[in-house]
Amino acid sequence: IFISVFYVFCRDKKIFLYNLASALLILIFGYYTMTHVQVRFEAWLNPWKDISGRGYQITQSLFAIATGGFFGTGLGLGNPDYIPEVHTDFIFSAISEEFGTFGGIAVVLLYFILIYRSFKITLTIRNTFRKVLALGITLTYSYQTFVIIGGVIKLIPLTGITLPFISYGGSALISAFISFGILQALSKKSLEVEELLDYGG
Repeated sequence: IFISVFYVFCRDKKIFLYNLASALLILIFGYYTMTHVQVRFEAWLNPWKDISGRGYQITQSLFAIATGGFFGTGLGLGNPDYIPEVHTDFIFSAISEEFGTFGGIAVVLLYFILIYRSFKITLTIRNTFRKVLALGITLTYSYQTFVIIGGVIKLIPLTGITLPFISYGGSALISAFISFGILQALSKKSLEVEELLDYGG
């Protein structure tokens, strides 16, 4: 998120490249020095190798999505208990199982609309600080949604974060509402500024 915001607002692209290189080095260092990171990568690359151990979560997630098919098993008719931490990390799998592929696509489309509107608000803001704040909030929930859904469907390595507004978690839900409340306030302020400029012009 920092790298993305820095890229947009940094005038000297060399500084951006230095930051990007530093971030990549930190990621490589973390992979080779932290065992749990290696375990997550191995479980992502080949979960079928240890289906009852390291790959259990992701394989059960894929089984649940496949069981749902296009139209799902029906509300309350799935087996979410087979997936560890289904109410937090793997809630999208439970939705896809009970509401099917079409239900999962509907959820993704709702996030697309939310993110699209957030970017649109960001583009209308003139004040630099407010624009940075709005972009940071937008990118936070854009990346968060991509990472959790991508991890659940084995597109990218899984990490333990929540799906905004859906996953169980009081603090995550409160922070999401606060963040989008700030974004809404920024949008309102931007509209007021536009009205004043139009009136003055």
